[in-house]
Amino acid sequence: MTARVSHVLHDYTHLTPVSVISSFDSHGNILPLYIRINGESVKIDTACLSSDSNHRILHFNCEATDGELVKPIKLWYHINDMTWSIPK
Repeated sequence: MTARVSHVLHDYTHLTPVSVISSFDSHGNILPLYIRINGESVKIDTACLSSDSNHRILHFNCEATDGELVKPIKLWYHINDMTWSIPK
């Protein structure tokens, strides 16, 4: 029996699926705007597409303000699944 490599998000135990509100332009570019983490909605202030992105996963380096703190967030968009995740 030949083994297959799984590319389904739920098979990756080092990632946590999250809800994201995002914007798409007419060229198909995507920009995350809000993320829900532990039931809390957080506005993303900046999001930069990382050079680590590939044809299956877009990697974003984001920043969100929480009170007086700026928090970095690594956010991944899984193109085939149309789902978002963050590292655990």
